[in-house]
Amino acid sequence: MPTLSKLLKHPKESFLSLNHCRILHTSDIHLDDSIGGKGEESFAQLGLIDVVDKSIELDVDLFLLAGDLFDHNRVKDRCLEFATEQLARVQCPLVMIAGNHDCLADYSVYHRYEPEIAGDHIHFIRDPAGAVLDFPELGLKAWGRGIVNHQPDNRPLEIVPKKEGASWYIGLAHGYYSNRSADIYSSLITAEQIAASGLDYLALGHVHVFSEMRHGHTLAAYPGSPNISQGTRETTAAFIELLPREGVKVNRIELASQNQLVTREPKELALPSFLG
Repeated sequence: MPTLSKLLKHPKESFLSLNHCRILHTSDIHLDDSIGGKGEESFAQLGLIDVVDKSIELDVDLFLLAGDLFDHNRVKDRCLEFATEQLARVQCPLVMIAGNHDCLADYSVYHRYEPEIAGDHIHFIRDPAGAVLDFPELGLKAWGRGIVNHQPDNRPLEIVPKKEGASWYIGLAHGYYSNRSADIYSSLITAEQIAASGLDYLALGHVHVFSEMRHGHTLAAYPGSPNISQGTRETTAAFIELLPREGVKVNRIELASQNQLVTREPKELALPSFLG
């Protein structure tokens, strides 16, 4: 069940004209070429299966994937086929961006793979400058910008288009959040940039542990990774509710029970849990 809920409060009249919307937010799945058949799935496969299952269980209106679906840009066809199979199972619109591992550089996997083949519900933002997608049936607009080059001069939130119209405005970005000076990090996201974004909710990717922060009007969260081999002993996602009377509510949700985690002992060296 959802836990650790947090509510972003604003004057009630500012939300009364908006729709109630339920969102599942994930990132950092890190699929690679370790693709097993039924009963022999890799940790990354199990993570993607888990998060898609959870989106169906919660009957969400929108699915957000904030980067690093793939662990690297050299993944082979079987990995791409598995990704397509799982993306096709999602039963609502899905918005996704590239992360630092599957970035939009010249050698990107996304130059030979189109997630949209999984169905008309898939919306992959591949424009390096980012794009705003309109979902009038949800009363929502989604801005996203994937990573092209993961370098210290890359700033994912440097330019966020201004909100237009009376709708929810959410964003997707992949990078390292810091509320203090941290210029050594690539793809840095700052507290000031979050506050200036004008977004109601910001779906982050890159850090493998669930966390949330609020700056100005905007509530932002890392959902954690659903892949237990990514340096953390938990598999989580974020469940977001956009509420007409209260505002934005985010919940940490677990994707597997402790008993299931015991059966998924990592066999390879895990990455640091704070970065990916």
